[in-house]
Formats: sequence, structure tokens, C-alpha cells
Amino acid sequence: MNAIDKIKKSWWVIFPFTFLFPGMGLLYIGLKFNNRNWIVEGITYEVPWFFFFLSSAIYHSQVISSYYVWILILTAFIALVRSIMVAIKLAEVYDIGENSTATHVSSGSPISKAKDDSKLGGCCICVIFIFIVFAFVAIL
Repeated sequence: MNAIDKIKKSWWVIFPFTFLFPGMGLLYIGLKFNNRNWIVEGITYEVPWFFFFLSSAIYHSQVISSYYVWILILTAFIALVRSIMVAIKLAEVYDIGENSTATHVSSGSPISKAKDDSKLGGCCICVIFIFIVFAFVAIL
């Protein structure tokens, strides 16, 4: 598979650059490959926006807004890094899928390799980090 085809298949990495939808790309690719970790991770990156809109509707304080803006920037950056990590992994999966035959389906198939995200461990680490940041801001 050439570089242009890999870029076409990785269009979903653009979502973290939008700043408003940092988790939609991971949510999309998680639904496409039926990977529950990527779905949960995509939803987790969208949670700060939900709390930002909720708190801005209830409280009209500039202090809360400044804290949430920093959390949103941090979340978008983490989502961007994580999306790039997943895109690199999927590029390897696409290469493996191109080299394997269409009739040979086993536990080492490209789809099962895309579902296996345990080596990176990014999902759990990012989720824990985001909730620690929420707890810290709530204490302030």
C-alpha cells in the first residue's frame, strides 16, 4: 500500500485538530474495527466538552472558564498524540493485510491485530490522567 492510500484511510486523524471534536476520530475508528478501547477513549476525550458546556451554562465565572480551557487544550493534545499512535499502528496493520492472502484468516489477521491495543496501554493511562485533572480542578 502506498503512502497516498494510507493517508486516505487515516482521514479520521484530522478530528483532534478541530479542537471541538478531539475524540470523534477514535470513536469512528473504534466503531469501524469494533474496538471497545478506542470507543471508550473517544468518548472520554469528548467528556470535557460536555462538562465545559454544562458548567458554562450554570456558572458564568471567568475562573472556571480559564481552568476548563486549559483542560480542553490538554485533552485535544492528548487525543492528537493518541490518534497519531493509533494511525501508525493501523498503517502497519494495512501493510500486513496487503501482504497476507485473502483466503487465509487466522488469529493473526489484520482485523485482530487492530483490535489488540494492549501493547500501547494508552487508553487506560489517558482516561486516568483526564480524571485526575478533573479531580484537581474540582478541588480548586
